[in-house]
Amino acid sequence: MKKFSGLMKKEWVLYRGRLFFTIIGGLALSLIVPYLLLRFGDGFTTAHQQLFFLFTILVLMLGNFYAVLQFFTSMRFDLKAKEMWLHSTSSIAQLVGVKIIFTLIGYAIFNLLFTSLALYFVRENYVATFGQILLFLLLIVAMIVMFQFMLFVMLLLFLAFYLQMKRFIGRFAIAIATPAFFFIMDGWFRFTESKYYDKIFQFGEIPIGRLERYLPKAEVPTMQIELGSLYFVEELFFIIVLVLLFIVATKWLEKVILR
Repeated sequence: MKKFSGLMKKEWVLYRGRLFFTIIGGLALSLIVPYLLLRFGDGFTTAHQQLFFLFTILVLMLGNFYAVLQFFTSMRFDLKAKEMWLHSTSSIAQLVGVKIIFTLIGYAIFNLLFTSLALYFVRENYVATFGQILLFLLLIVAMIVMFQFMLFVMLLLFLAFYLQMKRFIGRFAIAIATPAFFFIMDGWFRFTESKYYDKIFQFGEIPIGRLERYLPKAEVPTMQIELGSLYFVEELFFIIVLVLLFIVATKWLEKVILR
Protein backbone atom coordinates (compact mmCIF):
# COMPACT_ATOMS: atom_id res chain seq x y z
CA MET A 1 0.00 0.00 0.00
CA LYS A 2 2.90 2.37 0.76
CA LYS A 3 4.37 1.65 -2.68
CA PHE A 4 1.04 2.45 -4.35
CA SER A 5 0.73 5.66 -2.34
CA GLY A 6 4.26 6.68 -3.31
CA LEU A 7 3.62 6.06 -7.00
CA MET A 8 0.37 8.05 -6.85
CA LYS A 9 2.19 10.97 -5.20
CA LYS A 10 4.78 10.86 -7.96
CA GLU A 11 2.07 11.04 -10.64
CA TRP A 12 0.45 13.91 -8.71
CA VAL A 13 3.68 15.91 -8.66
CA LEU A 14 4.35 15.31 -12.36
CA TYR A 15 0.90 15.84 -13.82
CA ARG A 16 -1.20 17.88 -11.38
CA GLY A 17 -0.52 21.00 -13.45
CA ARG A 18 -2.28 19.48 -16.45
CA LEU A 19 -5.28 18.52 -14.35
CA PHE A 20 -5.57 22.01 -12.86
CA PHE A 21 -5.17 23.53 -16.32
CA THR A 22 -8.01 21.35 -17.63
CA ILE A 23 -10.35 22.29 -14.78
CA ILE A 24 -9.57 26.02 -14.86
CA GLY A 25 -9.75 26.13 -18.66
CA GLY A 26 -13.01 24.21 -18.56
CA LEU A 27 -14.53 26.64 -16.06
CA ALA A 28 -13.48 29.57 -18.23
CA LEU A 29 -15.00 28.00 -21.34
CA SER A 30 -18.25 26.90 -19.73
CA LEU A 31 -18.89 30.03 -17.61
CA ILE A 32 -16.91 33.03 -18.84
CA VAL A 33 -17.14 32.54 -22.62
CA PRO A 34 -20.96 32.17 -22.70
CA TYR A 35 -21.28 35.20 -20.43
CA LEU A 36 -19.10 37.30 -22.73
CA LEU A 37 -21.06 36.15 -25.77
CA LEU A 38 -24.34 37.11 -24.13
CA ARG A 39 -22.94 40.34 -22.78
CA PHE A 40 -21.24 41.68 -25.89
CA GLY A 41 -22.58 39.56 -28.73
CA ASP A 42 -25.50 40.62 -30.87
CA GLY A 43 -28.07 38.38 -32.47
CA PHE A 44 -27.99 35.51 -29.97
CA THR A 45 -31.45 33.98 -29.74
CA THR A 46 -30.39 31.01 -27.60
CA ALA A 47 -31.69 31.06 -24.03
CA HIS A 48 -29.04 31.96 -21.45
CA GLN A 49 -29.18 28.66 -19.57
CA GLN A 50 -29.15 26.67 -22.80
CA LEU A 51 -26.03 28.45 -24.03
CA PHE A 52 -24.23 27.73 -20.74
CA PHE A 53 -25.37 24.10 -20.99
CA LEU A 54 -24.07 23.71 -24.56
CA PHE A 55 -20.66 25.12 -23.63
CA THR A 56 -20.48 22.85 -20.59
CA ILE A 57 -21.21 19.80 -22.76
CA LEU A 58 -18.45 21.01 -25.11
CA VAL A 59 -16.09 21.20 -22.12
CA LEU A 60 -16.97 17.63 -21.12
CA MET A 61 -16.22 16.38 -24.63
CA LEU A 62 -12.94 18.30 -24.92
CA GLY A 63 -11.90 17.38 -21.38
CA ASN A 64 -12.33 13.66 -21.95
CA PHE A 65 -10.45 13.90 -25.24
CA TYR A 66 -7.67 15.74 -23.41
CA ALA A 67 -7.60 13.02 -20.73
CA VAL A 68 -6.84 10.43 -23.40
CA LEU A 69 -4.25 12.72 -24.98
CA GLN A 70 -2.61 13.36 -21.60
CA PHE A 71 -2.37 9.65 -20.84
CA PHE A 72 -0.85 8.94 -24.24
CA THR A 73 1.68 11.79 -24.07
CA SER A 74 2.67 10.96 -20.48
CA MET A 75 3.32 7.37 -21.55
CA ARG A 76 5.47 8.58 -24.44
CA PHE A 77 7.37 10.94 -22.13
CA ASP A 78 8.07 8.23 -19.55
CA LEU A 79 9.17 5.76 -22.19
CA LYS A 80 11.78 8.24 -23.42
CA ALA A 81 13.18 8.46 -19.88
CA LYS A 82 13.80 4.74 -19.40
CA GLU A 83 15.83 5.34 -16.23
CA MET A 84 12.59 6.09 -14.38
CA TRP A 85 11.34 2.59 -15.19
CA LEU A 86 14.62 0.68 -14.89
CA HIS A 87 15.54 2.09 -11.46
CA SER A 88 12.09 1.58 -9.99
CA THR A 89 11.40 -1.32 -7.65
CA SER A 90 7.90 -1.62 -9.13
CA SER A 91 7.06 -3.68 -12.19
CA ILE A 92 6.09 -2.11 -15.51
CA ALA A 93 2.52 -3.31 -15.00
CA GLN A 94 2.36 -1.55 -11.62
CA LEU A 95 3.79 1.69 -12.99
CA VAL A 96 1.39 1.75 -15.94
CA GLY A 97 -1.53 0.69 -13.76
CA VAL A 98 -0.92 3.56 -11.33
CA LYS A 99 -0.76 5.99 -14.25
CA ILE A 100 -4.13 4.74 -15.50
CA ILE A 101 -5.69 4.92 -12.03
CA PHE A 102 -4.37 8.44 -11.43
CA THR A 103 -5.74 9.67 -14.76
CA LEU A 104 -9.11 8.02 -14.18
CA ILE A 105 -9.44 9.51 -10.68
CA GLY A 106 -8.39 12.98 -11.83
CA TYR A 107 -10.83 13.10 -14.71
CA ALA A 108 -13.59 11.46 -12.69
CA ILE A 109 -13.40 14.60 -10.52
CA PHE A 110 -13.40 16.70 -13.70
CA ASN A 111 -16.47 14.89 -15.06
CA LEU A 112 -18.26 15.08 -11.72
CA LEU A 113 -17.73 18.85 -11.61
CA PHE A 114 -18.83 19.66 -15.15
CA THR A 115 -21.68 17.14 -15.25
CA SER A 116 -22.99 18.85 -12.11
CA LEU A 117 -22.76 22.20 -13.90
CA ALA A 118 -24.55 20.80 -16.95
CA LEU A 119 -27.40 19.46 -14.81
CA TYR A 120 -27.60 22.78 -12.96
CA PHE A 121 -28.15 24.64 -16.23
CA VAL A 122 -31.07 22.34 -17.21
CA ARG A 123 -32.49 22.02 -13.70
CA GLU A 124 -35.78 23.57 -14.78
CA ASN A 125 -36.45 20.57 -17.05
CA TYR A 126 -36.21 18.03 -14.23
CA VAL A 127 -37.86 17.36 -10.89
CA ALA A 128 -35.44 15.70 -8.51
CA THR A 129 -34.23 15.44 -4.96
CA PHE A 130 -30.59 15.78 -3.95
CA GLY A 131 -30.28 11.99 -3.66
CA GLN A 132 -31.65 11.45 -7.18
CA ILE A 133 -29.24 13.99 -8.64
CA LEU A 134 -26.31 12.42 -6.78
CA LEU A 135 -27.20 8.93 -8.03
CA PHE A 136 -27.52 10.23 -11.59
CA LEU A 137 -24.14 11.96 -11.35
CA LEU A 138 -22.47 8.83 -10.05
CA LEU A 139 -23.97 6.72 -12.85
CA ILE A 140 -22.77 9.14 -15.55
CA VAL A 141 -19.26 9.42 -14.11
CA ALA A 142 -19.04 5.64 -13.64
CA MET A 143 -19.95 5.05 -17.30
CA ILE A 144 -17.41 7.62 -18.48
CA VAL A 145 -14.69 6.11 -16.27
CA MET A 146 -15.38 2.60 -17.57
CA PHE A 147 -15.29 3.82 -21.16
CA GLN A 148 -12.02 5.70 -20.54
CA PHE A 149 -10.47 2.64 -18.90
CA MET A 150 -11.26 0.53 -21.97
CA LEU A 151 -9.88 3.26 -24.21
CA PHE A 152 -6.68 3.54 -22.15
CA VAL A 153 -6.06 -0.19 -22.42
CA MET A 154 -6.65 -0.03 -26.19
CA LEU A 155 -4.23 2.88 -26.55
CA LEU A 156 -1.68 1.10 -24.39
CA LEU A 157 -1.88 -1.94 -26.65
CA PHE A 158 -1.61 0.30 -29.73
CA LEU A 159 1.47 2.03 -28.30
CA ALA A 160 3.14 -1.28 -27.45
CA PHE A 161 2.37 -2.66 -30.91
CA TYR A 162 3.71 0.50 -32.56
CA LEU A 163 6.96 0.40 -30.58
CA GLN A 164 7.46 -3.27 -31.41
CA MET A 165 6.89 -2.58 -35.12
CA LYS A 166 9.16 0.44 -34.99
CA ARG A 167 12.04 -1.80 -33.96
CA PHE A 168 11.80 -3.68 -37.28
CA ILE A 169 10.63 -1.11 -39.84
CA GLY A 170 11.41 2.23 -38.20
CA ARG A 171 9.14 5.26 -38.49
CA PHE A 172 7.09 3.54 -41.18
CA ALA A 173 5.53 1.55 -38.32
CA ILE A 174 2.94 4.29 -37.72
CA ALA A 175 1.62 3.70 -41.25
CA ILE A 176 0.92 0.08 -40.31
CA ALA A 177 -0.02 0.43 -36.64
CA THR A 178 -2.69 3.12 -37.13
CA PRO A 179 -4.73 1.36 -39.87
CA ALA A 180 -4.34 -1.93 -38.00
CA PHE A 181 -5.69 -0.33 -34.82
CA PHE A 182 -8.77 1.11 -36.54
CA PHE A 183 -9.33 -2.13 -38.48
CA ILE A 184 -9.28 -4.15 -35.24
CA MET A 185 -11.57 -1.66 -33.48
CA ASP A 186 -14.02 -1.78 -36.40
CA GLY A 187 -13.98 -5.56 -36.33
CA TRP A 188 -14.54 -5.53 -32.57
CA PHE A 189 -17.58 -3.25 -32.83
CA ARG A 190 -19.01 -5.34 -35.64
CA PHE A 191 -18.56 -8.46 -33.52
CA THR A 192 -20.24 -6.96 -30.43
CA GLU A 193 -23.20 -5.83 -32.53
CA SER A 194 -23.70 -9.20 -34.23
CA LYS A 195 -26.39 -11.77 -33.45
CA TYR A 196 -23.73 -14.37 -32.62
CA TYR A 197 -22.37 -12.11 -29.89
CA ASP A 198 -25.84 -11.74 -28.36
CA LYS A 199 -26.40 -15.49 -28.39
CA ILE A 200 -23.04 -16.24 -26.76
CA PHE A 201 -22.59 -13.50 -24.16
CA GLN A 202 -25.91 -11.90 -23.31
CA PHE A 203 -26.83 -14.17 -20.42
CA GLY A 204 -27.33 -13.52 -16.74
CA GLU A 205 -29.41 -10.38 -17.20
CA ILE A 206 -29.11 -7.74 -14.49
CA PRO A 207 -32.03 -5.31 -14.96
CA ILE A 208 -30.86 -1.84 -13.99
CA GLY A 209 -34.06 -0.27 -15.29
CA ARG A 210 -35.34 -0.47 -11.72
CA LEU A 211 -33.03 2.40 -10.89
CA GLU A 212 -35.09 4.71 -13.10
CA ARG A 213 -37.51 5.36 -10.26
CA TYR A 214 -34.61 6.81 -8.26
CA LEU A 215 -33.42 9.11 -11.06
CA PRO A 216 -34.54 12.69 -11.84
CA LYS A 217 -37.92 12.92 -13.58
CA ALA A 218 -38.02 14.97 -16.77
CA GLU A 219 -40.89 17.36 -17.39
CA VAL A 220 -40.42 16.81 -21.14
CA PRO A 221 -41.06 13.17 -22.25
CA THR A 222 -38.25 13.26 -24.84
CA MET A 223 -35.72 14.03 -22.07
CA GLN A 224 -36.76 11.08 -19.89
CA ILE A 225 -33.84 9.00 -18.59
CA GLU A 226 -33.99 5.33 -19.62
CA LEU A 227 -31.72 2.49 -18.53
CA GLY A 228 -31.39 -0.89 -20.13
CA SER A 229 -29.89 -4.08 -18.74
CA LEU A 230 -26.47 -5.47 -17.97
CA TYR A 231 -25.47 -9.07 -18.57
CA PHE A 232 -23.20 -10.88 -16.14
CA VAL A 233 -21.55 -13.10 -18.79
CA GLU A 234 -20.94 -10.12 -21.07
CA GLU A 235 -19.41 -7.99 -18.31
CA LEU A 236 -17.21 -10.88 -17.17
CA PHE A 237 -16.05 -11.39 -20.75
CA PHE A 238 -15.13 -7.71 -21.06
CA ILE A 239 -13.19 -7.80 -17.79
CA ILE A 240 -11.21 -10.88 -18.85
CA VAL A 241 -10.42 -9.39 -22.28
CA LEU A 242 -9.26 -6.08 -20.78
CA VAL A 243 -7.05 -7.84 -18.23
CA LEU A 244 -5.46 -10.00 -20.94
CA LEU A 245 -4.90 -6.98 -23.21
CA PHE A 246 -3.34 -5.05 -20.33
CA ILE A 247 -0.97 -7.93 -19.57
CA VAL A 248 0.04 -8.27 -23.23
CA ALA A 249 0.58 -4.52 -23.61
CA THR A 250 2.72 -4.20 -20.47
CA LYS A 251 4.78 -7.25 -21.45
CA TRP A 252 5.48 -5.67 -24.83
CA LEU A 253 6.38 -2.37 -23.16
CA GLU A 254 8.72 -4.20 -20.82
CA LYS A 255 10.57 -5.68 -23.78
CA VAL A 256 10.87 -2.19 -25.33
CA ILE A 257 12.25 -0.71 -22.09
CA LEU A 258 14.70 -3.54 -21.43
CA ARG A 259 16.18 -3.48 -24.93
